[in-house]
Amino acid sequence: MQIRVLGPVVVVGTDGRVVVVGSKRRREVLGRLVAARGRVVSVEALISDLWDDPPPGAVGAVRTFVSELRGALGSGAIETVGRGYALRVSDVDVWRFEEAPLSVSWGEPYADLDPSPWVLAERARLLELRARALLDEGRGASLVAELSSFAEAHPWREKAQVLLAHALYQDGRQVEALRVLRSARDRLVSRFGLDAVPELDRAESDILRHAVARTGGYAGLRSASVVAGEAALTGGLALAQADRLAAVVEAGRLGNPLLTARVLTAYDVPTNWTVSDDPVQAASLVSVARRTLRDLPSDAPVALRARLLAVIALEHRGTRDAWALEAALEAERLARELGDSSVLVVALNARFMQSFQRPGRSSERRGIALELIEVAARHDLPAYEILGHLVAMQAYSAVGEFEAASRHAAAVERLADIHETQLVKVFTSGFRLMRAPDEAGYRALDLSGMPGVEAGFLPLALLSMGLPPDPTLDWGPYRAWAEPLLHLADGDVAAARRAVVDLPVPRADHLYDVLWAITARIADEIEDEVLAAAAREALEPVRGEIIGGNTAMMTFAR
Repeated sequence: MQIRVLGPVVVVGTDGRVVVVGSKRRREVLGRLVAARGRVVSVEALISDLWDDPPPGAVGAVRTFVSELRGALGSGAIETVGRGYALRVSDVDVWRFEEAPLSVSWGEPYADLDPSPWVLAERARLLELRARALLDEGRGASLVAELSSFAEAHPWREKAQVLLAHALYQDGRQVEALRVLRSARDRLVSRFGLDAVPELDRAESDILRHAVARTGGYAGLRSASVVAGEAALTGGLALAQADRLAAVVEAGRLGNPLLTARVLTAYDVPTNWTVSDDPVQAASLVSVARRTLRDLPSDAPVALRARLLAVIALEHRGTRDAWALEAALEAERLARELGDSSVLVVALNARFMQSFQRPGRSSERRGIALELIEVAARHDLPAYEILGHLVAMQAYSAVGEFEAASRHAAAVERLADIHETQLVKVFTSGFRLMRAPDEAGYRALDLSGMPGVEAGFLPLALLSMGLPPDPTLDWGPYRAWAEPLLHLADGDVAAARRAVVDLPVPRADHLYDVLWAITARIADEIEDEVLAAAAREALEPVRGEIIGGNTAMMTFAR
């Protein structure tokens, strides 16, 4: 005798004829025993699965259904075990399917049964089992439509979203795959207040790493760079940057500067923060970009040359190296000559990064921001329209024009919701904290996906509120300023004087004025006139601006 449930519930006798089982209730009892895979199902469990609101005679009804099934299947087919029943038939299609999912023909499980909770759960489990087997064989493209419907019907089921993402990846739709995972993560985090969703995180990591490791040719490497860029825009910044570098390094081994340049520039991710997420990685990218630019043939596309120059300026940020500023300006000049808006927005981003070489340039940055917004909106470049609003929010905050800054904060949040760029909320939340400082709010700010912003931000933000320096926090790259502050908090002026010997010159970035203001405070407390004079000279170009205002996340103006 054979029982089939991959489709309607059917029993086939040893003579090959269909055995008449009877009513839907009998088929449902049989199906539920099949789903138990030979284990005992109690009478109470059967009653719960058969009825939402069990009738008074439910126990008797179940016993009757079992008795009638025994009459149709044979007395040994269903065994009574205590206060329950177990199926004792060896040939069941779904059991063979579970052992080897691709060896049995597939139909919708329990297709003729009503969609009760246990039926839906079994259908989902079996679909996932089959999908996993097909994905393992690299046949995910054939599953996209089916898994899309399944994932839509089960928005809170992590595994459904992961399977769809892998199917999309195998269909060559890597960007869509990452969007599925990011949307699923955002839904789960917002609904259940989770800090992380490990299964989705692992899937994203797998897709990004496979994008580099399965493909060694140019097309695959460029695709990997594009995919990494999409991941960065939707929140997976650190991993995306690592995979971008891996793709670039691999492209360099091909020995063709044109191809290397295209892989380098395929990662099209705007940035509004001048502190590098990974200085070592950035230096590697700059080195490859400068070498590639030098080796480009003279007839290389102008747009490609401009994008390479922009990469150099974007990655070599926070410095005062003239060649980096020159790269940004040349990229902008070439973009304007071309009249190519997609190149121009990248070049404007590069010029914004390099504008910090000269302190007190808020008006210049405001002009860059407004042009970015206008060009990006006109040519449907949402990532750069978002960048423009963030830069405008910073530039207006620097000069205390908070009404204008608030308008841009609201506009960028609307765009972020539409395009699912959740990292934007970190900056707008920081802007609101700058306007209404709150220690708990700063401590709750989630910077974990933003290495360049996260490192040392919290202690500086708390310091901006007038709170004493916190020795328990990670000051990151600003530890040199923490040392004298902590000594002064302990009343050890002599130790503070010794510590200022190691104070570096602040980098040309968003925190230049903040660090010089802290330096001025230290100099005043240790009565170091030379250091105080240096601080006054450094801060002179930002006279009239709010110290810390150009971060749009903290202010030392109070």
